[in-house]
Amino acid sequence: MEGNPKDVPFMMCYSIAAEAQAVLTLESCVGVPAGHPAAPSSMTLSFPARSLLSSALKRSDSPISAAHSSASALNPATISTDTQAWPIMQAITTRQCVIIDDCRELIDGFPLRQWDALPESAIVVPLCQDGSDESVPAVIIIGLNVQRPLDTDYEEWINVLRAHLTSSLTSVRAMEAEKERLIEQERMERAKQAWFQGAAHDLRSPLTLIAGPLDDALSTTLTKQQRHLLVLAQRNVTRIQRLVNSLLDFSRLEAGKLAGRFLPADLGRFVGDLAALFRPAVESRHIRYDVDIEAHSDVVFFDPTLLETVVTNLLSNALKYTEDGEIKVMVSYDRTHASIAVNDTGFGIPAAELEAVTDRYHRATTALSKGTEGTGIGLALAKEIVRLHGGELNIVSRTADEDPAGRHGSTFTARLPLMERQVVVDNMSREVFGTYGKAMAEEAMDDETDVSFGELAHRGEGLLFESEDLLLVVDDNDDMRAYITEIFAPFCTVRGAASAEKALEMATADPPDLILTDLMMRGMNGLDLVAAVRQHPSTRLVPIILHSAATDDELKLQALTMGAEDFLVKPFKPRELLVRVQLHMQLGKRRIDLEARFAQREQEIALLSDYCPSGIIRADSQGRIVYANAAWRRFAGVDDEADPNIWPDLVDAETRARLSAQWEEFVNGDVDHLHSKWRWLSGTTVQATFLRLDRIRPGTLTGLLGCLSDISFQEEQLGEAERRRLEAEESKRQQELLIDFTSHEIRTPVSAILQCSSVVKDNLLSLAQDLRQAGPAGFRPSASTFSELEADVEALESIHHCGLIQERIANDVLSLARIQLDMLTFYDIDLDVRREAQRVISVFKSEALAKNIELGLVIGDSLTACGVSAVKTDHVRVGQVVTNLVSNAMRFTAGSATRRITVAYDVAYVPPADDSCAMPADTQVPATLPPPEGAPMWLYVSVRDTGPGLAPEELDVLFQRFSQGNKMIHSRYGGSGLGLFICKKITDLLQGRIEVQSRVGEGSVFRFFVAVRAPGLHSATLSVQAATPSTQMGATVPQVAHLPGAGGGPASSPAGHNHVYHLLIVEDNDINRTVLKRQIEKAGWTCDVAVDGQQALQRISDVHDGRHRVPSGRNSYDAILMDLEMPVMDGLTAIKHIREAEAAGSQERQLVIALTGNARQQQVDTALQAGMDAVMIKPYKLPVLLETIRNAIAARSGS
Repeated sequence: MEGNPKDVPFMMCYSIAAEAQAVLTLESCVGVPAGHPAAPSSMTLSFPARSLLSSALKRSDSPISAAHSSASALNPATISTDTQAWPIMQAITTRQCVIIDDCRELIDGFPLRQWDALPESAIVVPLCQDGSDESVPAVIIIGLNVQRPLDTDYEEWINVLRAHLTSSLTSVRAMEAEKERLIEQERMERAKQAWFQGAAHDLRSPLTLIAGPLDDALSTTLTKQQRHLLVLAQRNVTRIQRLVNSLLDFSRLEAGKLAGRFLPADLGRFVGDLAALFRPAVESRHIRYDVDIEAHSDVVFFDPTLLETVVTNLLSNALKYTEDGEIKVMVSYDRTHASIAVNDTGFGIPAAELEAVTDRYHRATTALSKGTEGTGIGLALAKEIVRLHGGELNIVSRTADEDPAGRHGSTFTARLPLMERQVVVDNMSREVFGTYGKAMAEEAMDDETDVSFGELAHRGEGLLFESEDLLLVVDDNDDMRAYITEIFAPFCTVRGAASAEKALEMATADPPDLILTDLMMRGMNGLDLVAAVRQHPSTRLVPIILHSAATDDELKLQALTMGAEDFLVKPFKPRELLVRVQLHMQLGKRRIDLEARFAQREQEIALLSDYCPSGIIRADSQGRIVYANAAWRRFAGVDDEADPNIWPDLVDAETRARLSAQWEEFVNGDVDHLHSKWRWLSGTTVQATFLRLDRIRPGTLTGLLGCLSDISFQEEQLGEAERRRLEAEESKRQQELLIDFTSHEIRTPVSAILQCSSVVKDNLLSLAQDLRQAGPAGFRPSASTFSELEADVEALESIHHCGLIQERIANDVLSLARIQLDMLTFYDIDLDVRREAQRVISVFKSEALAKNIELGLVIGDSLTACGVSAVKTDHVRVGQVVTNLVSNAMRFTAGSATRRITVAYDVAYVPPADDSCAMPADTQVPATLPPPEGAPMWLYVSVRDTGPGLAPEELDVLFQRFSQGNKMIHSRYGGSGLGLFICKKITDLLQGRIEVQSRVGEGSVFRFFVAVRAPGLHSATLSVQAATPSTQMGATVPQVAHLPGAGGGPASSPAGHNHVYHLLIVEDNDINRTVLKRQIEKAGWTCDVAVDGQQALQRISDVHDGRHRVPSGRNSYDAILMDLEMPVMDGLTAIKHIREAEAAGSQERQLVIALTGNARQQQVDTALQAGMDAVMIKPYKLPVLLETIRNAIAARSGS
């Protein structure tokens, strides 16, 4: 219609649901805009009066009908003049087409599909069949072609369209009706099946309660009559049970619920074994019994359980309807089928009844007339089972009346196709072979002996029940629950529950050893109970046995699949129930015990694994890690939730490549173990061992196990050992360098000292000889004598200079040792910057003069701008740095054409603005001056020279230990290579920095800065100003800072500098003792000497007692100069005796100053604590020593 806009300008199709009213629904439309009022999606129309509706349902004579008629004139069709609504109800009631003469108002707003104008007319066509009394299922509304009249061809086209749509609609409705019929049929089958199951359950439960007590009664002592009656009752109970089973099997067959489980087997042997079960019953009736089995080499596919029912029913029928003659069982084969035939000489079946004999509940008239018992189900069931196998059941029979010779009998032949079938493997329990056949054969023999009989007292023989075993019996039938309780009460503890809900509550509160439950119960059924018990953690392992009257294999399979241990079909024998329950109870108890032990071991292993310090992993056979313990995750650096298979991302790229290759080769290779070592990105180093379980225990274990040990400490120890080895080698090398450098540096000045002293000695000896030979005339020096004396003075200057060099070397070595031992200490005192700078420069004035070097000092304006003249810092260390830098400059500038060295000092309140050591442009002077004591400041010092300069590669190693830029520097300029290294360390420790700027041929500038503090307003700086270079380089603390006014510059004393003091010199070294005595006497003082501490004590005692008199007339020395390291008695022991005597009042207080070469602070502190008044470090300058003595004596006199 969409493609024919000319003949169908628009079209609407409505389906009709006719009940009390006609409800129309728009199913589809063409050329109609959505939501247009002329085409509502649904509408409801009321039917007219009953008479009109009845007439409408009769056959219509409309020329436009569903059956394509040649009489197609539309003139008899109804014409509607209604312009406000479609005449749909008129078309439904008349079952004729209705033409709308004017529809323009209705379709106003419809789109133009072909012509320039909308159609003026339309037609309503009911889709219904002629002659049908059904209501009209649908109508269509079609707009008529505006350019063509409604002629015969147009009518024919509408007739064809109507016929086609009606036919299609009829087919669809028929298909839907058939579908509804099938659904209803299936629903009925389900209802019938449910009824059969319910009926079977309702029958089997009472049968169980009948059969059980009958068995118990038959196992007791009875009279013959009583036993006969009970056996009769038991036989009929069995017959009812078999009838119920047959009804259930038949209902399952009809519902398609019974599926064959085909197995390949020997059909002849199978039939022969079944036939053998009936031989006693047949022969007991004196009937000839013949079994003829044709040999066949191939197997036949059949369901043993179902085919047993077929053969047993055929044999039972033959035995039941044969009074004499013979019964013959035959198995034969042709090309396509195997045939099982049972032939008898029984009553026969009339020919008129052969077709109906296999119908359900049908019994032949001959059987009825003979009074033979039967239900009419056996043959019907056999026929359906054979049909399930794809075969057929054929019957040939005749009665004595039908055969002229009076022969009678029947032959039942079951033909099974010889075809290969799919073998179904499942866990369904199957009936034991011959169970059904034996029951039928025993019934046929009317045997009065029940195979299950036995004494009730012996029912529990061989069972393994214990009295504390707990059995929970669940059944909504009170009698059944009581009966089962009675069976088990002698053997174990039994509890009962009338519903599954109550049973679940009891089981979860106190889990039993086994649950025996009925399947069909009100509310929660047995399967629901199984599911709930298996889901609860406390009962998930409790064994469950279901019993039910239902024999549905699918139901049994569902129960076993859901977790039931067994499934019993009612009625059951008490002994069988006891055996099954005790078997599953013991298995369940053993399983629970094993599960508990396994869980315990699993927890123990899990705890052991989690707390094990070694990493443990488990991987599958593909190498994928499935478990990793906490230690492994800690080693790898991942949390507990991370996937351990991300381990390649937890090592570096090189390790990842190596481990991946090793792991791949190990997983797919033939080796049974792998050792490896790597370092995680977390920093942990591990040693790992991996095992291939399938190669260590083939056939029993699979996958891989791995154990990782943290060897980070061992690796660190090895690394530490290697580092120490390298450090030891480096230390040895540096020591060798130190020995080489210092040996050279010491030997050079020592050689000069020896040579100069030798020259001076020779000249003095020569002069002495000339003086002796002068005679009375006297000595007249010549020009050469004066020249030699000047040379001697120069030699002495050289000796003095060499001593200074040796002193600096000793200081550098000592500082290096303190730096290496982390024992370099700092003491801040007030330092006058200007005087300290002048002092350092004065040390090098003689050398600069000798080398013709212009040595300049620049004190920056920053001191004045910052309002300070002094700073708090360690003047010894700062002086050491400046001295080393100036000493280097002197050494390297001496050979230059221009010889100039400039030392500059500045201060600021801020550090450098960048990473250099340059003085900042803005010193950030505070508004209030002078600054408060302790305010942070920075001291800037630079040493500029005009030496040869340094290349860039030399600058890179300049501040390293034993480094001198290049190998030629030492041979040309000398030096130990320690000075700049020590300078850098000192500036670093003083929170500063040092740098050098140099270009070859232009000289160098060494700059450093250190952090200092603002001084106190009234701080004295005398001790610093008077200190000599030698004192500062060797001492670690101000030697006499603890004496008021000691160690400083000129100090006033009562005696002044012309006072003659008498000293005691205690020194074991003859040279030092003689030189010091000579120097003291040359200074105008007097002295006594002692070679050790004991002799000094004696001298002091002699002076105190008057045995030895001093020039001053006092009974004590003015000062004692005592060495610390001496034989017989050292200085520390002697001072203790002196102080003890003073404390006892036997001597006056003595001023004792220690002289020692030990410059370590600890040794100085030890001397002061022992009682020394001051400590002077060798070598010392005599003026400093004398001034120290004067100040100390003055301080004592003042006190």
